[in-house]
Amino acid sequence: MNHTDTNTQPDQKSDQKTLEMGAVTTDDVVTVQSLASGDIKNLQKEQHAELEEVGGSITRNWSLRGLIIIWISALLMNFVVNLNNQSSSTFLPYATSSFGSAPLLGTIAVVQATIVSVSLQPLARFADVYGRFEMFSFCILMATIGEVMVASSTSISVYAGAQVFWVLGLQGISLMLQILAGDSSDLSNRALMNAVPYIPSLITAWTAAPFATSILKRSWRWGFGVFAILVPVVSAPLLASLYHNKRKASKERKAQGTYERRNHLKSIERLDPVGLVLFAAGLSLLLVPITLAATATNSWKTAHIIVMLVVGFVSLVAFVVWEIKWAKYPLLSMSLFKRRSVIFGITAMLIDYIALYLLQNYITTYELVAGDLSVTAATNIAILIPFSAVFGQLGSGLLVKYIKRYKWIVVCGFSLNLLGLGLTYKYVNAHSHMAQLIISQIILGFGEGVINTTQFGMQAAVSQAKMAAVTALFTTSLGVGSACGGAIGGGVWTALLPRRLRENLPPDALSQLPEIEGSIVVALGYPWGTPERDAINESYTSTFRTILLIALILEVFALAFSLLVEDLNIRDIDNAREYNGVVFGKSGAVDALKGKIQTGQAGDAENNGKPPGV
Repeated sequence: MNHTDTNTQPDQKSDQKTLEMGAVTTDDVVTVQSLASGDIKNLQKEQHAELEEVGGSITRNWSLRGLIIIWISALLMNFVVNLNNQSSSTFLPYATSSFGSAPLLGTIAVVQATIVSVSLQPLARFADVYGRFEMFSFCILMATIGEVMVASSTSISVYAGAQVFWVLGLQGISLMLQILAGDSSDLSNRALMNAVPYIPSLITAWTAAPFATSILKRSWRWGFGVFAILVPVVSAPLLASLYHNKRKASKERKAQGTYERRNHLKSIERLDPVGLVLFAAGLSLLLVPITLAATATNSWKTAHIIVMLVVGFVSLVAFVVWEIKWAKYPLLSMSLFKRRSVIFGITAMLIDYIALYLLQNYITTYELVAGDLSVTAATNIAILIPFSAVFGQLGSGLLVKYIKRYKWIVVCGFSLNLLGLGLTYKYVNAHSHMAQLIISQIILGFGEGVINTTQFGMQAAVSQAKMAAVTALFTTSLGVGSACGGAIGGGVWTALLPRRLRENLPPDALSQLPEIEGSIVVALGYPWGTPERDAINESYTSTFRTILLIALILEVFALAFSLLVEDLNIRDIDNAREYNGVVFGKSGAVDALKGKIQTGQAGDAENNGKPPGV
């Protein structure tokens, strides 16, 4: 099932390897080469040399029935994981308040965003070195430990520490499901399969809030405790299926005499530990101070913020130098960034997520205060973006499947995002109806789903062996973008809202400015229609419109970068790609070519009485 016991080693210079196709005949090679040109030939040289080393045994022992069982199990698990993730946002304020530490909510959010950004690339490398079963097991274990620690925490320090385990586990599961989609599908079906893990969120998006409300009638601790039971239980079928295929692969290698026990020192070397440390340290020491300093006055001038930023920057520079010059098994192969679909794809997505989280972090606050909506109504509007995104990604996946191109689909998605943000900016004012804002959020959400096809384009631009690494790179860019978006939005909100309140509040209410700025509860305490409430509404609206204007400008740049990705011919790349086993779509490119050759030979023999090529 996976490659944990293989005795091969990753290719250090894949572009110097020769084409190795095992028992494939010369005619097969010629046919493959005749179908491919340009970049496809380079991909073809890489994939056969690397696929066996990194992921060749992942799919070899799968059957179509086995794949279906695996994915039914995965969707069941992801339903519970999504419910857990979405309902936890309701539990968090109650949890921190019970420790008398409600102001630490922002700090905990920073920690979560940093963990997401830093951990995904190392997790993908662990999955390639140790195997899919092992990494799913590790992530499920981390999530369960985190749930138990949170549910039993007696102090805010224990609670904050538990968040590390919990977020690492849940985000790792999400990443592993995307990698599983890449393992189990050919390119023609990959964009659609990438959307499959998100299908349960169509249900959990609307059930999480009522579920959380019912749990809170008992205790917020039970909200985490119930998932400490459910997550490992519903994960058992998936783990059993993955382990079964792992055992089949091991038995096959033993029968062939190719089985060797794992060399743990070699495995550690393949993890690129120096690169892991430099990458994690650099990204953490940049994201944490940027996020924290943006929400506090004059924080940029403090010594510890400056030191962290400098050390973080130096660490990332050292990481790049290490990966290029000395890393034997690079965590991030610099060859990935030579492909326009990769470098411009992640740039466009990073900018888009900065813009998106400028909006998402403050739209609910705007709706509650200036829109005078109930908590339920504001929450339902916030759900519209991730809900609509699922339909956008499913629709774009189907389009890619049948038209075999992706660039202009992605460009249309960024255009929809620009339209959605533009309409949001237009309708955020005192004279618009909430129905108009709802429409803009649906358009924006659908566009966000469509642009997730960028992940597919990055996977298509590299060999199958590098699929996990480039998938993690895509997801990391989203995490960095969301953290930066939160930091920029927090900085603008912290700097601008007090100024707007000072300009708009009646003189007798200026003494309450710090309380109004610091708590929406205080802001909502002023009756609708009073001069104070009108001034508060105007201040919140103008501040949010400034944030939206920044998001709108950023989205223009995201659209521009999306125009620079490659217009890949998916059919040609897929025909030249070998999957070395059963996947959704086909069992392997060489098998398909052999079928074509055999059909062609039969037709030529019948029509000409001569074998092909004579």
